[in-house]
Amino acid sequence: MGRMNGKVVIVTGAGSGIGKATAKRLAMEGAKVVLTDLQTDKLEAAINEIAALQGDVIAVTHNVAEEEGWVSVLEKAESVFGTVNVLVNSAGIRGKTDTADEWERVLKINLTGSYLGMKHVVPGMKRYGGGSIINIASLASIGGGGFNSYTASKGGLRAISRAAAVDFAKDNIRVNSIYPGLIITPMTEGILNHEQTKKYFEDRTPLPRFGTADDIAYGVLYLASDEASYVTGSELVIDGGTTAS
Repeated sequence: MGRMNGKVVIVTGAGSGIGKATAKRLAMEGAKVVLTDLQTDKLEAAINEIAALQGDVIAVTHNVAEEEGWVSVLEKAESVFGTVNVLVNSAGIRGKTDTADEWERVLKINLTGSYLGMKHVVPGMKRYGGGSIINIASLASIGGGGFNSYTASKGGLRAISRAAAVDFAKDNIRVNSIYPGLIITPMTEGILNHEQTKKYFEDRTPLPRFGTADDIAYGVLYLASDEASYVTGSELVIDGGTTAS
């Protein structure tokens, strides 16, 4: 415990799934956490759950795709807790159709949202003397994700994460990304409820279970902590062995 003592963290998409598990884990390790999500009801439930564990948290309703929202989140975080040391870009969606409008919507949230987050936290991190950014990508950005907006958005996130790691290294700002396999979250309910698709992923996963949001949260914890002070530009795959098979 205490691996995140003294650090201020923003976690997007913190109302459920990987974002919620990550915010909870970092708060339990001593971080002061700013939870953001567009779904106010889920955000309120998450902050109540974390606060009950004696976590030091605040919540901000936030659309990551809108730049003005990022300005407000940073102002709120700094006014309550001080300089932001860690950003976890966890907010994300899967496309429901192949229309042009849906393409734009998915890319705005999954890719533009993460870009804007990095853009707005970096100045403060530079003044502070460093920081850590963790982007939640996907195995779809490595291959096999299908010809769709989700794959495109996560592929773009992979590219800008690597570029940012190089560009910000001189300022001691580390940028790493995580590549989850099939993780049991609200986003994957549709997959897990379809027996044929579920069987397909079971056959591709060497470990005898699907991942949980906590599996990803522990990876974020390592990359956010000082234990990873010499780690940047890394791509942490947490997939039960899928890419190795």
